[in-house]
Amino acid sequence: MFSLLNKNTIPSDDKNESNSHTFMLDLNIDQILDSMLTEWNPEIKKMFESFPDSKEDEDYRRDIYCDIKNDDVYSCLMDYHAAIRERNSFAGRMDNAYELIQKQTWYLRMIYTYISSLEMLKDKLSKCSLKSEGLKSLYSYLDSFLSDSSTKNLHDSCFELWKELSDFHVILSYEKGRFTITNGITGSEYEKFLEELFPGEKHSMTSPFEGTEYFSDLEDEIIKLFQKKNKNYFKKLEKFCKVYSSVSDEQIVLFEKEICYYLAFEGFRRRMELHGYGMCTPLSAGDELSADGLYDLALAISNIERGKETVPNELFLGKDERFFVLTGPNQGGKTTYGRSLGQLIYFTKMGFDVPASNAKVPHYTNLWTHFSVEESIESGRGKLMDELERLKPIMHDSQEGSFVVINELFTTAANFDAIEMGKRVLDTLISKNCKGIYVTHLGELADSKKGIVSLIATVDKENVQTFLIERSTPIETESVNRQVLKYSLTYDRLKERFK
Repeated sequence: MFSLLNKNTIPSDDKNESNSHTFMLDLNIDQILDSMLTEWNPEIKKMFESFPDSKEDEDYRRDIYCDIKNDDVYSCLMDYHAAIRERNSFAGRMDNAYELIQKQTWYLRMIYTYISSLEMLKDKLSKCSLKSEGLKSLYSYLDSFLSDSSTKNLHDSCFELWKELSDFHVILSYEKGRFTITNGITGSEYEKFLEELFPGEKHSMTSPFEGTEYFSDLEDEIIKLFQKKNKNYFKKLEKFCKVYSSVSDEQIVLFEKEICYYLAFEGFRRRMELHGYGMCTPLSAGDELSADGLYDLALAISNIERGKETVPNELFLGKDERFFVLTGPNQGGKTTYGRSLGQLIYFTKMGFDVPASNAKVPHYTNLWTHFSVEESIESGRGKLMDELERLKPIMHDSQEGSFVVINELFTTAANFDAIEMGKRVLDTLISKNCKGIYVTHLGELADSKKGIVSLIATVDKENVQTFLIERSTPIETESVNRQVLKYSLTYDRLKERFK
């Protein structure tokens, strides 16, 4: 057995990372997935909720995804996925059918589609230039599976029965108020024949074996004619259904489930690209973290719907630098920048392209987030205690080399206390060789420790937010002046108001 998600192990359905729910919500990844998976089975979402076990697995996924981005590979896998959906619909029709002959015919068609689609996939993949270990393993397995004697026997039996059924044709004649059914082929079209008899109605002919759940009188008569002309067919079909009552292959079932992980993301990436939002394959060389054209993917999705543009940003964190401390005016794009950075790490770890024009992302063991939330009435602890409770696992459980995104921590504490607690948080995380970003209104944290990089959300000459984030020392006056002007707290206005 091999997996397309992990190189050496089969992922467990019970796998759960304790912090996954938190960062999915904090970084708006749940919103991204809702947009991405609209037309996919909701069960696929589980595969996006836990990280690969190692850097080796991350690279393994990325190699597979790079293969799938190739138009030929993506096209043939999407064709196969369409065949899977068709096959599943046949299974549903089989379950809903009341007549045994219908159940058996739908089962035959399901198996025919199953074998045909696997042969189609193998043939198309043989013409693709596959580079990833995962898809090469898939092709090798398909070749072995389809060459196996038991599969060949299934193929021969199925295709023989299907041909025999497909070659059976009847001629419908209508004369003196009654239909006559005979075996044979006519040169005219049944749709025109039906239009003449029943003008304005829907006119189509389908196999009576695959029609509605209940046989009509006409379908029943056609089947009786078939039984009369092909007395041994139903015996052979019944035997086929018993001998091949279960043809499910464990490896193929796993492949069909896991390939949706890649196809869903690639389809989403292509849609975003049509709207002008490109993505890139992140490089992993060295310890430097950098990106150009970085944007918040969830915000971009929202802005597409609203007809607005998304401002991209840049970032660089050198190998000897540890944490960004981002300050600046409210509504200046600080939280958005923190989210975009977290999304960059998330999609890199998942093996996908990232929302940037180019990026270099080292391997981080895990991703942790802590975003400010409203005070919980249910807990009764107050906002500060809630924040400390949610901070505890980050401080104690985060692995060496994790990436941490913190947004507006200790906002209800006095400035002096918030600064001291913020410094302790940074000291603890840096001592564990973690890297990350701390979004805050406390400029004092920006120069609290070696390895801290100060970023600010900039404003233009009129103190209007640009949503651009730059390296610079905190400028408290810009934020303060903007609030003074916004709320008419200048000396002259206050003097006028007190009069």
